[in-house]
Amino acid sequence: MNKKICFLSLAAVLLTACEKGLDDIVESDGSGQVTNSLLQVRTRGAAAGGEATVAYPVTVYVFQGDECKAAQTIGDEGQTLNIALVEGTYSVYAVGGASSTDYVMPSATDALTTSAIALREGKSHGDLMAAKATATLVDGGTNTVTLGMERKTMLIQSVEIKKVPTAATAVSVTIAPLWKSLTVSGNFSTAGSSQTIALTKQNNNRTWKLPSPVGEGSGVRLFLLPPSSQPASVSVNITIGGTTKTYTYSTSDQLEAGYKINIEGTYTEAVGVSLTGTIEGATWLGERTISFDFDESGSSESGSSEGGEDTDPTPDPSPTGAGSFPQAGDTYQGCYVLASVVATDGESAELTLLSPNEKKSVNNSGMTVSILQTAAAAQGTDDISDWRPMTLAEAQLLQAAHSDLGIEDSRNYLFDDNGTVKQMLMSNGNVGSPTSSAAYIRPVVTITVNNE
Repeated sequence: MNKKICFLSLAAVLLTACEKGLDDIVESDGSGQVTNSLLQVRTRGAAAGGEATVAYPVTVYVFQGDECKAAQTIGDEGQTLNIALVEGTYSVYAVGGASSTDYVMPSATDALTTSAIALREGKSHGDLMAAKATATLVDGGTNTVTLGMERKTMLIQSVEIKKVPTAATAVSVTIAPLWKSLTVSGNFSTAGSSQTIALTKQNNNRTWKLPSPVGEGSGVRLFLLPPSSQPASVSVNITIGGTTKTYTYSTSDQLEAGYKINIEGTYTEAVGVSLTGTIEGATWLGERTISFDFDESGSSESGSSEGGEDTDPTPDPSPTGAGSFPQAGDTYQGCYVLASVVATDGESAELTLLSPNEKKSVNNSGMTVSILQTAAAAQGTDDISDWRPMTLAEAQLLQAAHSDLGIEDSRNYLFDDNGTVKQMLMSNGNVGSPTSSAAYIRPVVTITVNNE
C-alpha cells in the first residue's frame, strides 16, 4: 500500500566555532556524563500542494534503552528543537496532533514506550500521527535521520441515513470495536472501545445527518482510532415510540487508519437498513467502497448486542408456534402492533399494525373520507399493502398507547368513523369534527400471520 507521508528531519551535529560555543552547551546528563552532542529536530511537509501535512503539535520522545532522556514539543512548522545528549544510540519517537489540552501527555520523567497518550474527559481525537527511528550520535560527527509520519486515525467525513420513518425520534450510528489510545511508540492501546455518532433530522423529516458537515475546511472533523479487531461493525440505531432497534453490519476489514469514510444508509421496511460506506483516499491513502444490506431478521433490540462482536442478533417477534405470535405493543415488520387476536386453533393470529409513518395535515374542516383514505395509503410501508385510516376503536388503541409511542398529548389524529371523518385528541381521547387546526394522519392495516 503506497502511503503519502509527512517528514520529520533529525540531525545530530557538532557545533563549529562559527556557531554557539561548545562550552555554552556542555552540561551533565545527571549521571556524570557530558552532553557533548546535539540532536536537532525540525518538521516539514513531504510534498507541495498540500498533499501531505504534519499535524501539530509534535511531541518528540528520545529514549536510550528503556529510559526516556528527553521529551520536547514542536508547536508549528517553523520551530526547531535542539536537544543536548550524550553520544550514543537513541530511539526517537514522535507523536503529532496531540495537544496537552486534549490529551494526557507523559513527561520525560515518567514516559515509557508503552505509556498511553489518552484523551482527557470530554475531548475528541485529533488527526493523530506517529513516527519512529533510531539515531546514533557520534562525538564530532553528524547524523541525519528522516522519519515518515503515518496517520493513526480514520476520518469520519459524513454520515447520512435516508428514508427513516417520520415517527423516529432519534437516529445514531455506532462503530466498534475501536482502539482507545495511542502509545508513545506509536502502537495502539486499550481495545474494545466504541463511538456512537448522533444524527440530526433534516427538513424533509426522512433524512438524518451529522449536525454539520464533517471534513477538511468545515471546522468540524471527527477522527477515530481504527478498529481493535476485525471485522469491525457499523450499527444504525433507530428509536421509534421509545423503542430503539439496532441494525448491525460487519465491515470485513474495510475500516483502517488513514482513510476518509463516508457512510450512507437507506432504510426500507422490507429489508431494514441498506448501508453504503465510501472510504476515500483524497490526500490520504486511497479510495475504497463498502456496500451492505440486511433485513429485519438481522436487527436487534437496543442493548442486546455488544459492539463489534460477531454475535447472533435477536430477530423481531415472529410466529414460530402456538402462543408465540406478536402481542400488542410489540414491533412486527417495522410496525407497532396495536392489537393481536389469536385464532381459537392457535394456528394463526390477526394483527392490527400501526405504520411508522405519519403526515401532518392542516385546514381539515373540509376533509372527506376519500381524501383521508388516499392520504393514509401514502403513509404506509412499501412491503405491506392495503393501508387505510384508523377506525374509532383503533384510534382509541392509539390514544391508550400514545405515551409509549412518544406522541405528544396535544396532537389530534384523524380517523374514519363509519364514513365520517373525525379526530381524537391524544391527551384525553375526546372526539370531534376536524377543524382548521392541524391534525395527523397515521394509517393502520390488518394482516393475518400463520404458524410456520
